[in-house]
Amino acid sequence: MQNQPVSARLLSLRRVLLGPLAVALALGGAAAHAQTVTPTVVANEPKKPLPTDVTYYVDGKLMAPDALSTMNPESIGSINVLKGKEAEALTGKATGSGVILVTTKGHENSPEVLAFNKQHNVVLHAASPAQTAGMAAARAYIEKTYPKGKLKMVSEDKKQPGHYVVRFEDGGQTKELHFDGQGQPVAQ
Repeated sequence: MQNQPVSARLLSLRRVLLGPLAVALALGGAAAHAQTVTPTVVANEPKKPLPTDVTYYVDGKLMAPDALSTMNPESIGSINVLKGKEAEALTGKATGSGVILVTTKGHENSPEVLAFNKQHNVVLHAASPAQTAGMAAARAYIEKTYPKGKLKMVSEDKKQPGHYVVRFEDGGQTKELHFDGQGQPVAQ
């Protein structure tokens, strides 16, 4: 009986019944994979004054703390904090909270910054390829999902190494989302 041809009418009936079932299963499966994560609204924090017991360098040049407050955050390429012996080796004296090295975008490999780092034996720890990819994926998610949002910060989550926290402004509110190591949003 199994080798007998199936009638055209029976085949049509099977297709009619299985078509909607296949569509429902496909849509249900896609919905299970598409995780919706709502960002947390973060209270607007008042701007904190920069610490005065810190030594600041921008692109290898000593700067006063008030010079940083006028900088456009979009122009900052990297910020590195040196504490303890590393800070003391750079300044030649004990510093309160340490040394903050700010490198603006486009100056990471400038002769001035490279000479400063070499002269003071400053070794900056670059992000790993996995960190760079995870942060880029999180940034791309925000840009795609919240096209009018303004990115404020992408950083590694201190509570969960290998995860990232993104703060952005959207609709006049500061919002925060958490991402896994692959840059996918995760619920908190």
